[in-house]
Amino acid sequence: MSAVDDVAARIQRLEASHALKSQQLRQLQHELRYNPLTGVDERLDSGQSAAKLEFKVDGGRNVLFKAGFLSGQRTYIRVTVECVAADGGTLMERQVTTKTPVGYTPRWNEVLVFQGLPAAVGTLRLDVMQEERIGADEVVGTFMMPLASLQHQRRVEKWQVLKKHDKDLISELLFSCRFNRSPISAMELEMELLQNQVNELHLFVGRHQNLVGMPQPSSAMATMASAKPLQGVEVVAESMPERTASTRFSAVASFPPAMRKREFTENISTMNVEMQEAPRAKRQRVADTEKQVNSLSDRIANWLMPTSTGTPRATAVAKADPSTPQVDGSTAEGTGMVSSQFFPFKQRQTTSAPRKARRTGRPLTSAPPKTPSALQAIEKWLFTDKEGKPRELPFGRQAPSY
Repeated sequence: MSAVDDVAARIQRLEASHALKSQQLRQLQHELRYNPLTGVDERLDSGQSAAKLEFKVDGGRNVLFKAGFLSGQRTYIRVTVECVAADGGTLMERQVTTKTPVGYTPRWNEVLVFQGLPAAVGTLRLDVMQEERIGADEVVGTFMMPLASLQHQRRVEKWQVLKKHDKDLISELLFSCRFNRSPISAMELEMELLQNQVNELHLFVGRHQNLVGMPQPSSAMATMASAKPLQGVEVVAESMPERTASTRFSAVASFPPAMRKREFTENISTMNVEMQEAPRAKRQRVADTEKQVNSLSDRIANWLMPTSTGTPRATAVAKADPSTPQVDGSTAEGTGMVSSQFFPFKQRQTTSAPRKARRTGRPLTSAPPKTPSALQAIEKWLFTDKEGKPRELPFGRQAPSY
């Protein structure tokens, strides 16, 4: 049997199931009706709800029970369902399982069924109980879930964590439940899923028939299909040159000569040409070309010497424009001209270039020393004598404490 034949047989089975479900749906529609207000199906003859909740509890793990003289040795599950009725009231139904011995992993494996729930809005509550010899039974753990989480009408099976006083415990409970609130909607959903599967299989069969029914290619097409393989020259990889072992000087040798700082330092012009840079002028200290006068006697001797008439250039300038007013020595110095008067104490400043301030990093302050504060004066009076020498002990010699 080919794959297509198998698909055809499966299509027949799905269509038969779809026909059977359709017949069951028509029968349910004659018996039930859907109530959109409560969200459940109701019977046509009595008006009672047809909703059903199936609950199966398997067991637990890490369940901690009380130990004591009054504590019992058996446990059970109490299931409570609370629903909101159509009149606004609350309907509560409760069922319990059989009692089993207490332990870390108790087992029940029981099924509880709740029939005729009035609405799909409510709460499902599970309580793990421990039997007590005197008084009410003890609640070991609780789990609550809304019925709205079961609206899909599918079975839910999962380990759930128990709580006590709104705090999570290490105890867990395994159970499964299904809320069949509307048999009509559940049947319609099953029929829709079956129809979708049938449509997909019909599409698969149609594609297969289209592929099988395509015409075979002619001889010319076959010749064109068998194209010649690509022809080309084989590329041979070039042999890589042998590389010597790397040393710590290989990184320095890899730089161009112009980038090496400690080489070719003697020939600065060659280095500047290689680096394509202009030669840099070094900073030089300004040297005074005139004789420096240091002592007072030399200054007085220079002052007593006969005065010079100035340079010929200065005389020519003075004769060319006699109308210009005469300026003193300080003004001539500012303009760079030599005056006819001679000032021995300002001889160094006539031709020497102005010096720049030395970059020492410290501000030049000529402020007088600050007056010591009162605290400093008291400290000096306590720890120094009249001559300013430090005392041997504060307040003179003191007698020993013993």
